[in-house]
Amino acid sequence: MKNNQSGWEKVILPVLVGLGFLLPLFVKDPYYFHILISIFIWSILTLGIRLILVVGHLNAAQATFMGMGAYTSGILAKNLGWSFWLGLPIAGVVAAILALAVGYPTLKIKGVYFVMVTFGLTEVFRHIWMMWTDLFGGPQGLLGIPRPNPIKLGVLTIAFTTKVPFYYLALILLLITVVVMQRLDRSRVGMTLRSIPQADLLAECIGVNVMGYKVLAFVIGAFFAGLAGSFWGHYFTYASPWDFTWSNSLYMLIYAVMGGPGSVWGPIVGCFVMLVVDELLRPIHQYMPIVLGSILILVLLFIPGGFITIPERVRGLVKR
Repeated sequence: MKNNQSGWEKVILPVLVGLGFLLPLFVKDPYYFHILISIFIWSILTLGIRLILVVGHLNAAQATFMGMGAYTSGILAKNLGWSFWLGLPIAGVVAAILALAVGYPTLKIKGVYFVMVTFGLTEVFRHIWMMWTDLFGGPQGLLGIPRPNPIKLGVLTIAFTTKVPFYYLALILLLITVVVMQRLDRSRVGMTLRSIPQADLLAECIGVNVMGYKVLAFVIGAFFAGLAGSFWGHYFTYASPWDFTWSNSLYMLIYAVMGGPGSVWGPIVGCFVMLVVDELLRPIHQYMPIVLGSILILVLLFIPGGFITIPERVRGLVKR
């Protein structure tokens, strides 16, 4: 299994990345770029939520960390005149600090109680953003967030006035997230994170700092959610409390489970498949929750490993 995955990553992955960077040479319709940008950003968010899912917690507050990143970067750029390129990492750090403050007292709680705590956190911050009108814009949101500052490369200036620069930026952010998650997954830290749900008491008995590892996973996931939120705010030029609700965190969890949380590529596949399906069914969008629920049930019943395990299952059937 590892050899096949390594071969896939060494051969097919560079081809896909290359095609991703060359795509704007062949595709000109902004509509398709918008869909791909959405897939990339949702993939970053879902990869972050997968990290805490690996240690056995269902996080309903990922959208809160996304919103914190969007508001932080938006306020720094709009009210203080800071560059987007400075606000982007700061947004991730602020989201990570919030996760650190919340993680230590709450990650001791397990099961449905942790879900309820993160749900409550989401509602608390959503109401703060709605009620603190002077700073966050109230129910209508923070409007007029500026576009990212142009990038000057010698005589070349990249201005964020079309979808293409945003597409490249989202692609690069996703690639950075994937590289970090892959290295983390294959490290000793990743092995420890995967072992915690199996026997956390045993891990504590042999000297593993279970709480420290859980908080680390929570903080890293929140950091990347903050980056995604910063991009989101500057891409749409506003940040609204209605975009960062617990239901969006639920969708992230569903996409991670559908794609397959056992692999870094699972959440990306889940986001790609389900967001494309969502776009194809836009004429009957009111029925999308029914479609999503039906697909989720089928995945849990017949391919519990997620979409990412389908090729392996097909190979097994062929061999038999």
